[in-house]
Amino acid sequence: MDVEQCHICQTPGNTQQLEELKKLLPSGYSHLICTRDDDRVHLKVKLSTVGEVDKWLDEFQHSSTFTWRIEPIPSQGGTMHTECHHKTYGSGKTSKNTNYPATLFLVLKRSMEGRRSRSTDQHMAEGYLLYVNLRTDHNHRLSCADALSKRDVSALTSERLTESRGHSPASALDTLKYDLQVEEGERYCLAAADRSIVPDIQFCYRLYYKIFQRAYGAPSGEDMFADLTAWINQYNSNHGCVCAQMEQTMDGQLVVAICTPVMQRFHKRVHQSGELIFVDSSGNCDRQNHRLFLVMTHSAAGGLPLGVVITTSETATTISTGMGILKRLLPHGSFFGCEDGPQAIMTDDCPALRQALQSVFPTATLILCTFHLLQAMWRWLWNSHNQIKKEDRPQLLHGFQTLVYAKTEEDLSMAYAHLSASTVAAQYPRFSAHLADVYRRRSEWALCLRSHLMTRGNNTNNYVESAMRIVKDKVLHRLKAYNLTQLVDFITTRFEAYYIRRLTDFANNRVVRVLPKPPSCGDVDCQRIVRVNESNFQVPSASSNLWYSVNTALGCCSCPIGVTSAPCKHRSAAVLTFNLTEPSPLQSTPSLRKLFYEIACGTPEESSTVTAQEGLERQLDDIFGHLKQKLSEDKVSFSAVQSFVDSFGKLKTDSAVQSALFSFAKDSLQSTKVHMRPRGFLQTSTAIGVQPTAVARRKAPLGGRRTLGAGRPTKNSRRDHHYSRQGRVKGVPHNLSFCVQENTSLGKSH
Repeated sequence: MDVEQCHICQTPGNTQQLEELKKLLPSGYSHLICTRDDDRVHLKVKLSTVGEVDKWLDEFQHSSTFTWRIEPIPSQGGTMHTECHHKTYGSGKTSKNTNYPATLFLVLKRSMEGRRSRSTDQHMAEGYLLYVNLRTDHNHRLSCADALSKRDVSALTSERLTESRGHSPASALDTLKYDLQVEEGERYCLAAADRSIVPDIQFCYRLYYKIFQRAYGAPSGEDMFADLTAWINQYNSNHGCVCAQMEQTMDGQLVVAICTPVMQRFHKRVHQSGELIFVDSSGNCDRQNHRLFLVMTHSAAGGLPLGVVITTSETATTISTGMGILKRLLPHGSFFGCEDGPQAIMTDDCPALRQALQSVFPTATLILCTFHLLQAMWRWLWNSHNQIKKEDRPQLLHGFQTLVYAKTEEDLSMAYAHLSASTVAAQYPRFSAHLADVYRRRSEWALCLRSHLMTRGNNTNNYVESAMRIVKDKVLHRLKAYNLTQLVDFITTRFEAYYIRRLTDFANNRVVRVLPKPPSCGDVDCQRIVRVNESNFQVPSASSNLWYSVNTALGCCSCPIGVTSAPCKHRSAAVLTFNLTEPSPLQSTPSLRKLFYEIACGTPEESSTVTAQEGLERQLDDIFGHLKQKLSEDKVSFSAVQSFVDSFGKLKTDSAVQSALFSFAKDSLQSTKVHMRPRGFLQTSTAIGVQPTAVARRKAPLGGRRTLGAGRPTKNSRRDHHYSRQGRVKGVPHNLSFCVQENTSLGKSH
């Protein structure tokens, strides 16, 4: 029974009016129509509590499309006086006030159960305690788009917007519309007109600011500083060690250094972290435009982060403070046992950064990225202020490239003398002076002068360039962070989680990036290779009478390519000829996949296993001692402890015990835990831009298209598309952020 004529009042029925009321009133309730005329209806509802009345009122507003406001005068007793929201107080050009007398009176009677009552109302005796007086003489259209556009946003819609992770207010609204279009089908046009289902963009922005103000505090200022301090303290406390630290310099600059647990394991267990690291920075990641510095190393799984520094400026003093804090955060045995720092550090030509790194890591050799060096020379030549003729620029750039890629120091000196004495360079004294300044720093960029460093063929910092792209594309989804607190949160959660997934894929031999194959033997005469001992070989050159020394244990060759442990054809010839298993750190091997699995999963090292086990045993003793004390003090029931003992006794196998330990109290903690930030939230609305050079590359025509298939996606292509959605659950918006494969090729900038 939903809506029927009152059998107590015995009011004459009207079938047409009864059908109209059935459309207005919510289903699932017992309604008795007592009296009615053209504009007034008196009815009784079988409800008994205030909570049930509130729920009925919400469902009535949804079923009838009426939106009611509680009258701003104090109600008497259990009476609620509401008016249609089109009768508002105040006036204006955009006011929706139409001044009409439609009202709704709700009176909840007290229950007669357990007490004596002198009331003779039979409705109360049968449980119809809610009295409703509805006046429906609206002077505006009820189902038109204009009336529906002024309804209140429902709680369900607000919840769905809040759960749109990684979205801006605009993109979250677009996602909500798409979900409704799939759910409603042909009725989507009706749902889109209803503001309670599809809110306006202004509401999305208000909800966005409300969520972020509660989750991450103030966007800037002293309040933000206090919120960030509390967040870092909580993060360190959760991990049981100092993984992040913040300081303020003497000149008022804010510095944050981060070395997450996974980054600490990279330091201790990845061999390349002690050989060569890459450092680069980027801005435009949050609203205050803090600078983000990434410290990376290379491996067979791609670039691996060793630390992150966030600063408010790019001065040498500020960067030195940040790098110093990061160095203090590093674990014992960092840089694979090289406590003083790595052997070499590769950066671009930023004087402040290089000065700061030299002061923090004095024993490291600073080298320049070849790509950034050539790019800087290209920009210098194409600068009209330097007055280099257009037809002479390619020749001068090619001459400088000869210097960079010279194989020996003698070839470098000869190439410099030849370029300086050329007729083209003689026409431009300014170029000759600039070339002399660059040549004085040849130890930083000449490839032949870094043969003593274990660069393993890495002459550009593409690994950190790719990591910057990961931060902006896959962590921030090309949207600026709300404030510094959220940026730190994303680095410690999303950024770390990305590399855990990446190492897990590598351990499962399911890497997305194709690993470089070892070079073939080429034209090397394998029959002439001489084996000196177990790991040393003499390999003849294919183009001259020279012989190269190959050490397969160290992965080195005396040729110009393999001298820095880069893969070369001579080493490949020795390995293939004698059927050796070369432990190359840049190729996927079972031992390397096992290592990365242990790093990703946090498996303790052999040296610390005993100490960790002893600590766990002490913690178990404390836990059971605490439980015994609570049982003796009667703070936990005997039956609860008996149930725990019985359940543990039913675990017959070791795997069952381990599974029970992993899942113990997870459901209870999930329901009671109070997070410092909600896991479902909107993203900020400001998009991260790209460099002008990247835009220029995309404008080049290729195959009849206006955009290149390579490089970073264009602004329009970064929008979410319906066909990229997978695994959609009805009623829950998803993160439609695109996935961009890591690209470490030369020339891709962030």
